[in-house]
Amino acid sequence: MSSFSRMMDDYLRSLYIPHVYQHDIYAIDYQRLRDAGITLLSFDIDDTIATWLAADPPKAAKTLMEYLKGMGFHVVLLTNNKDARGSHFSQALGIDYVAQAEKPLTANFQRLQTRFGVEKSQMAHVGNSQTSDVAGGRAFGITTCMVRAVWRVMETGNPLVKSEGRKLREELLARGLWRKHHKAVSGDQYYQLGETPPYLR
Repeated sequence: MSSFSRMMDDYLRSLYIPHVYQHDIYAIDYQRLRDAGITLLSFDIDDTIATWLAADPPKAAKTLMEYLKGMGFHVVLLTNNKDARGSHFSQALGIDYVAQAEKPLTANFQRLQTRFGVEKSQMAHVGNSQTSDVAGGRAFGITTCMVRAVWRVMETGNPLVKSEGRKLREELLARGLWRKHHKAVSGDQYYQLGETPPYLR
């Protein structure tokens, strides 16, 4: 029995279900976020912008960051990885960063709020992990955007030992609270800010 099985439905919804779910960072409707009053976007790096093994961000990510800045967003990296990787990606993408963020702890979301002088309602975080990115952002009270992992890192060790993320997804699926296919398929359950996920319609 996982710890998630002891949680009430409302608690699981409030902490682990993202406000936006899309295939990748390029599919998010950023104009919709801007129209909702969001002015600060924070992005996870690993498996969100680039794979864990990638030395540099893709050119498309650089183009996207420039586009978002042109829309008037403050854009920053918020990564649990080390300072050296945060600094490298920050320079490559032309945006600020916070490394060793320890998501899902909320201290560095607070740090960003203070640095940029914004309200929580003006903040959104983009990442691939429900247990760190979504949970951290939702615990702090901001909009969360979840994307598929750029590249799924295979679990090592005993294949019968499930990751916390997998346990969570199975619990949400069993209760009919949220659905995500293991692999991207046509007609997957993607939704933008303010939309009802297809499986709940």
